[in-house]
Amino acid sequence: MVVSIDSLACLDYLIWLRSGSAAAGRLGLTQPTVSRNVSRVSEIFGIELVKPNGEWDLVGDTTLLNLERSVHQRYRWFHELPLRIEAQYYSGPLFCDGLLSGWHVGNFDFLEVHTPLKHLREGVIDAWIGCYPDIPDASDSDLICIHLTRLPVHLVVARGHPLLELGDSVTFEDVKRYPSLALPDHAFPKVQEVLQGLGLWNLPLNIQRYRDTWQEKLPSALVVGYATSFVMHLFKTPQVVLPLRVPLEVGDSLIVRRDYVDHPRLIELLGYLKEKSLELARRFGDVRTL
Repeated sequence: MVVSIDSLACLDYLIWLRSGSAAAGRLGLTQPTVSRNVSRVSEIFGIELVKPNGEWDLVGDTTLLNLERSVHQRYRWFHELPLRIEAQYYSGPLFCDGLLSGWHVGNFDFLEVHTPLKHLREGVIDAWIGCYPDIPDASDSDLICIHLTRLPVHLVVARGHPLLELGDSVTFEDVKRYPSLALPDHAFPKVQEVLQGLGLWNLPLNIQRYRDTWQEKLPSALVVGYATSFVMHLFKTPQVVLPLRVPLEVGDSLIVRRDYVDHPRLIELLGYLKEKSLELARRFGDVRTL
């Protein structure tokens, strides 16, 4: 190995968790130790760590670094070192509460799919509970998706919204007259395509990570939102489901590298997540398991 497991972990945890304090906390180190290791690894691989838009990124040729990550990842899997799992802002608390020992969890605050997928492909993390349909295709040569849940998407508005006065006669044409939530372009490209096809997704919010304060950025109480049974409780203002069928089903899928699909540690994790899926199906009537 070019660098030690612990040294490279400092760099990757900083990139993954985005703060030195979070990295130090997960690794049981001090922030100065994390900082020294990050500087050392960066110097060895001839790379520079930058943070232009709130996300750490590496400048320089990362070919050798990613090969080293691959070696370290294999060592983690086969030598009982902590593995790293990330999830969506809503699914992390649902699936990873009481997670098996041997796994370090992320911040559960991604509001896009590209960064966690990049981390997974490069070996920064070992598993990701992604949001279907914005997951890799079945033909992906490196990653495999193991499906957990599916559930419908609903259009929701705050109590007192004018659309509620229309009752069961409300149409998508009616909904299109009001602003509807949108994340930055291509954050969830497949979801975005469906909703834009309905004339929705027209009020983009410049938010990259989930925060409890995101709803304070909404310019109007007349905004139409999207929700599933898993996220209704996250709205600060009580929401009412509009009586319209959205032709979009979402869900949770565990995504890992194909190299480890038969590994006992993954099989154990999958058993745990399947049990969680069954619990959620019993708790929410519109959730089905796969």
